[in-house]
Amino acid sequence: MTRFAQTLAVFVLGLALLRAGGAMAAGIGPVDLSGVWMPTALGPDGNRNRSAKPPYLPAVQTAYDAYRARADANPEEYDNARSCLPYVMPRPMLLVAQYPLEIVQTAGRVTMIFELHNDVRRIYMDGRSPPMGLRPSWMGYSVGHWEGDTLVVRTTSVRDGTVGEPHGPDMAITERLRLIKDKDNMTMLEDELTIEDPATYSEPFKLRNFFRQHAGVEIGEYFCSEDLWQQNLSGNASKIPWRNN
Repeated sequence: MTRFAQTLAVFVLGLALLRAGGAMAAGIGPVDLSGVWMPTALGPDGNRNRSAKPPYLPAVQTAYDAYRARADANPEEYDNARSCLPYVMPRPMLLVAQYPLEIVQTAGRVTMIFELHNDVRRIYMDGRSPPMGLRPSWMGYSVGHWEGDTLVVRTTSVRDGTVGEPHGPDMAITERLRLIKDKDNMTMLEDELTIEDPATYSEPFKLRNFFRQHAGVEIGEYFCSEDLWQQNLSGNASKIPWRNN
């Protein structure tokens, strides 16, 4: 190789590294997680992915058992989904129902768009810390960074759990999202969640969920409010849970 060719190769390599470093600094990341992902109830080994039982504190477990008894007897009254309420974190990331999730990676942010309820989650990747005095929200406030090929996200300021989803004001969720291979060497997205909440759980605990990409799958429209409107028109508004609370 001539000296000119060597110099050119070094220059091109340096430029590529500079661009890669700039992309990582901007939060775009070393791995492309973008695209539409469909949750799956099967893990990479082909077996059903079963969620761990939350280690509720005794008083929380008693209250939850009482709620479950009421909800099982009257699901119309105790199902928040019937009121078109969003799912509170971490539930949106734990769904196995066939509602897709779209991930969009841009400089400084990862955006998650959920078909279910038209929910949007923003993960800030620009090195910020959560602002002080945040008003708790359904999705909470998420900041993230890359550790190698793993997107690490910490979510705080999640609003009070809706009925049947208890948690305290200091709940923190740490997620590790990465691409993995299943037993057939197909790509999956794994989300490992660690939930810490000393007011609700006796210890931190882990959950996992998995997603796949399928050709041609796109995010569709979802307007739960249309069903509420129809219930009002038909005179069945009493079946809307928040009307009974």
